[in-house]
Amino acid sequence: DGHKKFVAKVSSMCFESDLAVLEVEDDAFWHGLVPLTLEARLPRLQDEVAVVGFPDAPSGGEAVCITQGVVSRIDLHSYSWDSRLLVVQIDAAINPGNSGGPCVDGAGQVVGVAFQKGIDAGHDNIGYFIPAMIVLRFLECSSAGTFGFGAGGFRYSLLDNPSLCAWAGLPAGETGVLVDDVETLAPAKMLFEPSADIVLAIDGKSIGEDGTVSLLEEESDKERGTRGGDGGGRTGGCLRVPLDWMFRRRSPRESVRLQVLRHGVKREIQLPLYRVAPLVPSDPLDGERLGTRPEYLLVGGLVFVPLTEPFLTEEYGRDWESCPSRLLYLAKHGKVEFEGQQAVLLSEVLACEFTQGYEVHKRRQVLRCDGQVVRSLSHLASLVIDCREPFLT
Repeated sequence: DGHKKFVAKVSSMCFESDLAVLEVEDDAFWHGLVPLTLEARLPRLQDEVAVVGFPDAPSGGEAVCITQGVVSRIDLHSYSWDSRLLVVQIDAAINPGNSGGPCVDGAGQVVGVAFQKGIDAGHDNIGYFIPAMIVLRFLECSSAGTFGFGAGGFRYSLLDNPSLCAWAGLPAGETGVLVDDVETLAPAKMLFEPSADIVLAIDGKSIGEDGTVSLLEEESDKERGTRGGDGGGRTGGCLRVPLDWMFRRRSPRESVRLQVLRHGVKREIQLPLYRVAPLVPSDPLDGERLGTRPEYLLVGGLVFVPLTEPFLTEEYGRDWESCPSRLLYLAKHGKVEFEGQQAVLLSEVLACEFTQGYEVHKRRQVLRCDGQVVRSLSHLASLVIDCREPFLT
């Protein structure tokens, strides 16, 4: 019955990829449905796709709507607050209610899932869908119970300036990026020498002076059957994406092979990838795998919480326009120095005789308690419990 509504529940979610799995327990829901096939390959530029969904409408958006467009771009794009993954840009209309709907190619196969639209002034009919390869990775993670996308764990500078190339010792005819800094907890910490190492290639793909690698689709060509004269502007080989994709396309449990130049000597290293752990997370509960309720600590009318991006959005709006500079710096540039580190905040001062006059300290980071550096909210709780003095400082 196409008019019957069914109850679904969330069985798995991942903020990094902006995806979730819904389960419908009523067997009647599946009666007469024909499943679509997920096509792992990337579409080509100018390929036609159709977006299926139920966009908002005066009638409530209950009628299926199909819009058509062509693939105009493939690049890295923001999925959530601290996640950048591969996206496919199309000129088909994607409106509220389309999110989660399939993007289908001319063969009737699902090449992605609709999830965003361009909202900037002057942008017309710009939509984005999550490519099927990201969807398949999410489904694999859901089955295995381990989530996340790989990260290299280092920051780099482009070597597109002749003077900088000469200073770094990059030979003529070579291109790559200069390692600037390495995350404290990343495996790369033991492998790189900042300001000396130049990464020339990743898994055999040369890095351009603009920090990009070619987005080759050999398997795609094999499946389609490469035709003479059809390889120019429509194949994946001419596309380039930021080198970060070489890490993000793998899981944190995998490794990549790097060609590195150090003090004029080339060498190859195996770099184990890891999962990014920002100081100010966008998904503090990790898709509810760490619980369903945000943590807080109440001490004598003072409410403490870990600083998170949802907290900043709730307090200062979607664009954090009125966010204090000290908190904005932590969110944008804060670095994790040890496992389990959190930036702890005094979020609220409840009215009582013990807190009179403390309102001026709201939204401030708690750096120390009784002289000890506060490492996390649970660490602060333990310091409060262990205190034997009449006052906390």
